[in-house]
Amino acid sequence: MQESTKGSLMVLGAAAGFGTIGIFGELAVAVDLSFATLLPFRFAFATLLVVVLARVRDWSFPATAREWGATLVLGVVYTAMTLLYFFSLRYLTAGLATIVLYTYPAIVVALSAAVLRETVTRWTVGALALSLSGVALVVGADTSGAAPAGVALALGAATCYAVYTAASRVLVSTLTPRALMTGVLVGTTGSMAVYGAITNGLVAPAGGREWAIVVGLALVGTVAPLVLFYEGVERLAASRVGIISTAEPVVTVLLGALLLDEVVTAVSVAGGALVLGGVLLVQRTRTATPDRTERMPTVDGDP
Repeated sequence: MQESTKGSLMVLGAAAGFGTIGIFGELAVAVDLSFATLLPFRFAFATLLVVVLARVRDWSFPATAREWGATLVLGVVYTAMTLLYFFSLRYLTAGLATIVLYTYPAIVVALSAAVLRETVTRWTVGALALSLSGVALVVGADTSGAAPAGVALALGAATCYAVYTAASRVLVSTLTPRALMTGVLVGTTGSMAVYGAITNGLVAPAGGREWAIVVGLALVGTVAPLVLFYEGVERLAASRVGIISTAEPVVTVLLGALLLDEVVTAVSVAGGALVLGGVLLVQRTRTATPDRTERMPTVDGDP
């Protein structure tokens, strides 16, 4: 199996894991578990688990103050993306917020071309169009009466997500995926803790059900997909990562139907097919080098 194909499967697996976040979010709402508690404890537990694994399995950590600084800042960006998206839900339906959030692959493609100097082919553009159209059909949002403040917040989340994806691609050229993941998780946990403290919501989950949701979200929706995501990012161009990640809302809809008895319409199925078509089409972009990764474009300031 080619390394680029392996990387695509890893990012697809990561999208499946991240797709469970919405399900855990719905479960949290059902038991009155506030996001100010859920999110900080999610990342704290995930960070603790990763640090323990790193010690046991001798994973590398960021080695210099510069590497720690870069990964911690990226963790803050991830926190900003998460919070902006949840804030947008105060003004928008979940479907519309998801559509706006998933404009981020287009931003990633633009960043890839302008900053990372990756080649954007007609296959990439076609795959992006298919995937974004599929996301719109899957979530089936009604855009009437959309509050400008909510759209702005969701666009801010999309921008943060795009910066996070592109910056991860840059950093993984000098850091191992697991070192990058560790630094980002530490940064996210710290900034989430600050958010929880500021909002006076930093209280421990109460009862077995709340802890089960926190632990499940940390394991299934955070650690496992992050490991796959960074391993995939090491092997793929950022633009391809962004397009493959559009499978995430499809997974959320499918899991909602399987676990929460939510309705899946024919339009949603058609949207899922378009997203899958985009993921398959992006495989036509072949920028692989003889080594195990796609070539990392040289950015200004790199030797």
